[in-house]
Amino acid sequence: MKNWKIKHKLFTFILGGVLASSGLAWLFVQQSHQLYEQIIYREATDKFYLFSERMEEKLREIDKLSVSILSDPDVQADLKKMKMSPSTYEAFDAANKLKRKLLTYHQTDFSVSSITILDVSGNLLSAGFNASSINDRNKERYRQLANEQNGASIWVGGEEDEETFYTVRDIREIADLNLERLGTLMIGIQASKVMYASSERHGNYDSMLMVASGDRVLFTSNRDLPLPAVRLNGSSVVEIEGKNYLSAQFTLTYTGWTFIHFIPYDAVFSHVKMMKNWLLGLYVFLAIVLLWLGMRFSLSMTRPLEALTHRISSVEKGNFALSEPFNPVKRDEFSILNRNFDKMTERLDALIKENYVKQIQLKEAEYEALKSKVNPHFLYNTLDSIHWMAKGYGHADIARMVKALGDMLRNAIRQKEFVTLREELAHLHNYIMIQQIRFEERLVYCTDIEDNTLDLHLPWMIVQPIVENCLKYGVDAETGRCEISLTVQTQEDRLVLTVQDKGPGIHMQLDRGDCVTDPASDRTGIGLSNINERIQLWFGEAYGIEMERGHIQGAVIRVVLPILVNMPREKRSRG
Repeated sequence: MKNWKIKHKLFTFILGGVLASSGLAWLFVQQSHQLYEQIIYREATDKFYLFSERMEEKLREIDKLSVSILSDPDVQADLKKMKMSPSTYEAFDAANKLKRKLLTYHQTDFSVSSITILDVSGNLLSAGFNASSINDRNKERYRQLANEQNGASIWVGGEEDEETFYTVRDIREIADLNLERLGTLMIGIQASKVMYASSERHGNYDSMLMVASGDRVLFTSNRDLPLPAVRLNGSSVVEIEGKNYLSAQFTLTYTGWTFIHFIPYDAVFSHVKMMKNWLLGLYVFLAIVLLWLGMRFSLSMTRPLEALTHRISSVEKGNFALSEPFNPVKRDEFSILNRNFDKMTERLDALIKENYVKQIQLKEAEYEALKSKVNPHFLYNTLDSIHWMAKGYGHADIARMVKALGDMLRNAIRQKEFVTLREELAHLHNYIMIQQIRFEERLVYCTDIEDNTLDLHLPWMIVQPIVENCLKYGVDAETGRCEISLTVQTQEDRLVLTVQDKGPGIHMQLDRGDCVTDPASDRTGIGLSNINERIQLWFGEAYGIEMERGHIQGAVIRVVLPILVNMPREKRSRG
């Protein structure tokens, strides 16, 4: 990502921001949906729990009605007559009175469908609807259940009719508290009137109700609704026949029955799903719009930068002429930067052209002034005449000195930037000859040069100024003796020239690229710093002059150059 363009980085940043914001927004919607579901579950649970409590309270009222019937003195007296005098007129009259009495109790509660008393002889005395629907098998079972409760009531249902529940309890003689058994009371109620959940009243969400005892269904508002495999107190979402239902279920302590309420999940959350789909579509649309705007924004920022980069590359190649100016209409920072760069480029182009012409004119003037001041050929010819005159008069040393000086002057006016090592050593030989005549036996000069290096090329006037520095600083103050050695060898891909003296040594203050003053430059015009700069300008900072102290005294000056078999092409024409 480091090498990406700015427009790609900007677009990636905007894309990440859009995706992050969309993800957070969608997460918020999901959390809101879950919170809404929890609220619906809690509200539905509370509502259905109150509804179930009301149904249980209704069952308690029916049980209170059963207590009123079994404790009624008339009912007690009639049942006792029927027990004491079965198959008599008194028993028949008591049965009729009992039926009329039961009819009176039946009319006190609209949910009571029938009131039935099973006497000790097995006869049924009933009032209400479906009074005779209890078969012989259930009569005996109800009697046994009532007998097991020892006077308490028990609720049963679903045996005769899924729409009818029965509360069953024993009727015992209250007079004299002998508690002899007089019969069994069975009160039937219509489930639809008690539950308020018949097939005609399902509510706003088509809700359904199921009443179960254990694994047996006692009542259901939808006969096709199966008993759920999982039934726990609380609320949950169950799947029945491929449809999801919100299920709230409670097991009430009074009857032990489980009341299960069902609401179709889609009916409750269909509008929530629709809202989620709308929000999803809106987020996608906003993401596309934001990405498009982000792309436009990133391009508006990067296009001026790309144009500026193109112009900088063109200027770097030396092309200062602008093909067309930047659009001057916009006033943002990048456009201003482009226009200012165009102005700067135009000004630089004009200054470079102006300065180039001035420099050429200045060099030509200096050259003409130098030629008019000193004619090198005249000096060389004069020195040659002195050489022959000295030789004619028998002054051999003067003749050799003048001859060496003339050769050095001739080499100086050739203006060659690169020479072979052989030519450089010849120039150095003339200089050493002059100095040996001056110092006589006090100057000791020796060389160790590899033969394969003589035809290699190097910049002109490299060795002689270094030897001149050694001669100036390498003379022993006590003896006046100076020993100088020159070693030339190749090391891998480098040509190394080492000049060493054994004198007191020069101060090693030369640092690569730093300006170092040395007295030799005052005399030759070419100091060590100048040589170092020339080498590094030609070949880079990996090459140049290295200086160090000798093992005992003196200095070691090492010149490191690349191996040049041929003269560099770009400068060959100047030789």
